[in-house]
Amino acid sequence: MGFKRVFDEGCFVAGLTALLFLAGIILLPNLMFAANTGVNSYKVITVAPSGVSNPYAAAVNEKNAVVGNGTIANGDTQGFELKGSTYTTIVFPGSSGFTRANGINDSGVIVGDFYQDSDNAFHGFFLNGKKYTQYDVGISGYSTSLFAINNNGDTGGSTGQTGVANLGFVVIDGTVTTFYADGSSQSTFVYGINDSDVAVGNYYDSSGNPHCFSRDASGTITLINAPNTALTECSGINNDGTITGYWIDNSGQAHGFLDNAGAFTELPFFTAAGISNSGSVVGEYVAPNGNEYGFLAEPKAFGSYANIEISGAQSTAIYGINDKKDMVGVYTNGSGVTHGLLYEKSKVTNIDDPNAQAGTTSAFGINTAGDLVGAYTNGGGVEVGFYYSNGTYTDIAPAGSQYTNATGINDSGVITGEWVDSSGNGHGYTYNGSTFTTIDVPGATFTGCWGINNSGDLTCQWGDQYGDIESALYNGSSFTTLDVPGAYLTAAHSINSAGDIVFLWQDIYGNDHGAILEKGSYYVFDVPPADGASTDADGINSSGEIVGHYTPTGSSNTEGWEGKL
Repeated sequence: MGFKRVFDEGCFVAGLTALLFLAGIILLPNLMFAANTGVNSYKVITVAPSGVSNPYAAAVNEKNAVVGNGTIANGDTQGFELKGSTYTTIVFPGSSGFTRANGINDSGVIVGDFYQDSDNAFHGFFLNGKKYTQYDVGISGYSTSLFAINNNGDTGGSTGQTGVANLGFVVIDGTVTTFYADGSSQSTFVYGINDSDVAVGNYYDSSGNPHCFSRDASGTITLINAPNTALTECSGINNDGTITGYWIDNSGQAHGFLDNAGAFTELPFFTAAGISNSGSVVGEYVAPNGNEYGFLAEPKAFGSYANIEISGAQSTAIYGINDKKDMVGVYTNGSGVTHGLLYEKSKVTNIDDPNAQAGTTSAFGINTAGDLVGAYTNGGGVEVGFYYSNGTYTDIAPAGSQYTNATGINDSGVITGEWVDSSGNGHGYTYNGSTFTTIDVPGATFTGCWGINNSGDLTCQWGDQYGDIESALYNGSSFTTLDVPGAYLTAAHSINSAGDIVFLWQDIYGNDHGAILEKGSYYVFDVPPADGASTDADGINSSGEIVGHYTPTGSSNTEGWEGKL
């Protein structure tokens, strides 16, 4: 078993193959810092009530109260509300094993639907405090589902019966208006409505494919299609008119999005269902082993970041930063030869282990004293870790290793990384200058560590029984799982003295994103925003300054970056 994109462009040999870093970077003598703003960042929590499988977060209000639904052990569907860290079960009295909570307004009034065996029909409901009230549109023989409610108490939903295409409806000032969004006979569902009574939802064509629409208070319907996509589905709208939903691209992949007056921004989540008036988003993501969870994503201003570029270069990557803001990474000169990079006090120094094949040295970690660690490929094609101090290179490799990488070093000089034994098994390690200590996550198919702080806390990645990659924090005696909410694969990278951790994580399609765990909360981000770039967060210092690299859409070249949450 082995890492998949855990160590960026590199992964293990023998199922964790040799590091292959960055081609096509041109060396010129100084770095240029280009200031940027607007990094797309969210504070994210997983929405997962105890005992509920495949929880779906459907809607959120400005106080970040979340409603949704999922399946319990006996197969029933039940709703839930999340306030802070407290979940409350929502089940309409007398319902027949099916209740969904679908919408919530800023006053906390919840709408949803339930099924009743006695009349073989669905019915809408309101939940205000602890009081449930059934609601039906009043068309004889038709079921009713409520999906949306605004702060005026106006609602939206769908109504229909077997053999008849569902009608979408809005209820404004007590008046029910039903409609087909395509103007004829395609099943229509209203999923969101804002305080201006602009409603959004979908109609479904004869093949069952969704098509997004908005409907203003006068009844004018506008179809919405994200550019260069196969299908667009809309699920929510806030008072700013920002619409959320997901699109299906031409390869069949789903992507959550925001639509602000026709300007689409891709979100790093599988789907996006609802959006609040404060901009928080809820929806669904796919975790390791294909498990599905809800999420709540609260927007967070990242602040500015800087591109870190060697002047005139095609590519740059930065992997580590110390408390003096010295940085390490990798680049390639104008002749196409790759070098490790040390940047300190405006000086660029090539890092090339003398035992390395040309172009195979990479630098990953640096401590306050300026000692750094990395890896190179020797003449026999074996990956070897190294320690560099005051111009001297020292090999780092446990006895019998067929692969070693050194990625982290603390101020005491303790080094961490990963190594592969003669049987092809991957392990994490620490090395204090004389003794190697092997680190293995219990039950893991492989383990590899990346970062170490001055307290000796380690960040490690490990393979689970399903072949997926997860991460853990190791404090010398116990492991704590670290899975970024929204991630299918999580790779913990560096850790600072405060215990803040930066991550590379991947969504279900293998797209890379950055994240940080700061003071117990996860924040996810992409650099730059709205570009669809592949983002890695690799290093962090005690001041919380983060470094990493990204690959712009359509390019194989990378850009280094530095920023702070």
